[in-house]
Amino acid sequence: MQATNIIRYIGDETSKSGEQLSELPVDFHSIVGAPNRRFAARLVEQLCERKLLSLANPDGRDGVDLRHIELTLDGWERYEAEKTGKVSGKYGFIAMKFGDPILDPFVEKTVRPAVKDGIGYDLLDMRNVARAGIIDNIMRTQIRDAAFVIVDLTHDNSGAYWEAGYAEGLGKPVLYICEKGKFDEAKTHFDTNHCTTVLWDHQDGNTFRQELIATLRRSLDLYSERR
Repeated sequence: MQATNIIRYIGDETSKSGEQLSELPVDFHSIVGAPNRRFAARLVEQLCERKLLSLANPDGRDGVDLRHIELTLDGWERYEAEKTGKVSGKYGFIAMKFGDPILDPFVEKTVRPAVKDGIGYDLLDMRNVARAGIIDNIMRTQIRDAAFVIVDLTHDNSGAYWEAGYAEGLGKPVLYICEKGKFDEAKTHFDTNHCTTVLWDHQDGNTFRQELIATLRRSLDLYSERR
């Protein structure tokens, strides 16, 4: 993840100026999530070895003082893939209404364990990634980097619908879920009621687990894997 952050940072900064970075900022390691500056410098050097970054002074490096850094052509291709969500992390993201006395425990006790046990992915929501910054930008980043997005439509939550649309726009696999009683009585919004929706009943999680994992395996081309 830190290597990815380095590519994003250098790409963002050089996109603004059109010039290579003459030097790295003092807090560079904090920006990219590295434990210290020397560790971040070693990652920069390894990215250079992989031809994703270039340095103007490759023979004068001391492991910390790296200067005149820019992305290579391969680095720009990786940067664009990262920015458009074509490179995914080993986790899924769930969009849902928070604070519901039925949905919250169902997600914690049934949905998350099913995803982890079934395909080996963690399932995150915005409460798991809270940190300083603009929440909308944090949310976009989490969705962009997710391997897939699960959207609960039980409460017709407008935020969940927006997150679904954003993920669909990035080309992410989006799987809809909904409480069975609500779906049978009122369906979901017409933009999604024709999409595959896995129905859940908090009193019977077994059927839901099986269908959820089968749908995720098909969506992620994991049907041939055994876990």
